[in-house]
Amino acid sequence: MKRLLGLTLLATLIIVGASGCIKVQKQKITTTNTLGGVFFTEDRFETWKHRSTMMTPGEVAGSIGGVDVAFMRFDPSDSEAMYLGTRADGVYYTYNGGAGWTKAEKLPVGFVRDLAVDPKDKCTIYVAVENKIFRSEDCSRNWAEVYYTDKPDVKVTALEIDWFESVVVYAGLSDGSLLRSKDRGIAWTLSKKFLARIAKIAVDPNDSRNVYVGITDNGLAKTVDKGETWTELNKAMKDFSGAKKYYDLAIATSAKNVILYANKFGVLRSLDGGTTWSEVKLLTPPGSEQIYALAVDPKNADYIYYSTNSAIYKTVDGGANWVVKKTPTTRVVSEILVHPKTVTRIFAGVKTIEQ
Repeated sequence: MKRLLGLTLLATLIIVGASGCIKVQKQKITTTNTLGGVFFTEDRFETWKHRSTMMTPGEVAGSIGGVDVAFMRFDPSDSEAMYLGTRADGVYYTYNGGAGWTKAEKLPVGFVRDLAVDPKDKCTIYVAVENKIFRSEDCSRNWAEVYYTDKPDVKVTALEIDWFESVVVYAGLSDGSLLRSKDRGIAWTLSKKFLARIAKIAVDPNDSRNVYVGITDNGLAKTVDKGETWTELNKAMKDFSGAKKYYDLAIATSAKNVILYANKFGVLRSLDGGTTWSEVKLLTPPGSEQIYALAVDPKNADYIYYSTNSAIYKTVDGGANWVVKKTPTTRVVSEILVHPKTVTRIFAGVKTIEQ
C-alpha cells in the first residue's frame, strides 16, 4: 500500500515538474447559485458555464460575477467582441467571446442603459450614461460627450445605429423623446415625442428604413422612412389585453418582416412588419408571467427564447412546443444573446430584481 502511494506521489511530481503548472478545468454550472455577471451555454441551455473572468494582471483574476447586467451587445462586425452595461459598474467588453472581460476605465460613472457599436467602424461606440451620451472613436480608450439633457431626471434609455448609413444615430429618452443625429452625434433633432419612456430602438436588419420603438406602457411604434413619420402599432393588438405593456422586442434576421413582441399579454408575432399580429401560444396563461428578455435565432425564426423570473423557455418550432429550463442563478436573466454565427452558443446576462 505504501509503495503504491509513493508511486502515485512520484507520478504527480513528474507531471507537475514537466509542465510547470497544474491545469484546472473550469466546472460547469449544474446547481443554482447567486452569481451575477454573464453565463454561457453551448447547447441551448442544457448546460451552463460562468463567463465573468476579467482580463487582469496577477495570480488571481478579477471577476464581474457580482455585477447586475443591464444589457449585452455584440459588435456587428466581430462576433467574438461583446459589450455589457451595468447599473453601477460602468461598461465591460470582451474580444474573445466572453473568456475575459475588460472595464472601460475612462467612461464616466453612472447607470449605463444602452450601447451601440458602429457597424462600419468597430472602434466607434456610443454609450448612454444617465442623462448623457458618450462616444469613443478609439475602441473604448477615450470618451467624448456628444449629448446631454439639462434635466437630470430625464435619462437616455436607448441607442441604435442605422447599419446601412452609420452616420445616423437614434437615441431614446425616459420622457418619450426620440432623437436622431445624421452626423454621428454632433447635432440632434427631435424625430418624435412619444407618451412614455423609450425602452428600445431596433433598426430592421433587412431594411434600415424601418425602425421600431418599444415604449414603456405604450406598446410599439414604427417608421418606414428613417424617422420622418411614425405609426403606432397598438391598434392591431387591441384583441390582446395588456399588449401595451412593453417587455422586449426581437426582429428576425433570417426572415423579412418577422417580429416577436413580449408584453404583459405574452408573446405576439407579426409576419408583415407589424401590420397584423397573432398570439404565440405559451405554456402559461396570458398575463401570468413577466418576461425579462426575448431572443430569436439569427438563422431560424422558429427558434425563440424568453426568460421569466426563474426559468428560460425555448421552442424550436415557432411555439408549437416549449421546453422549460431552470436559470443557472437566483438572479433574473435580463438579456439573452444568441451568437450570430454559431447559434447554439448563447449568452445570458443576469441581474437582481428588487422586490
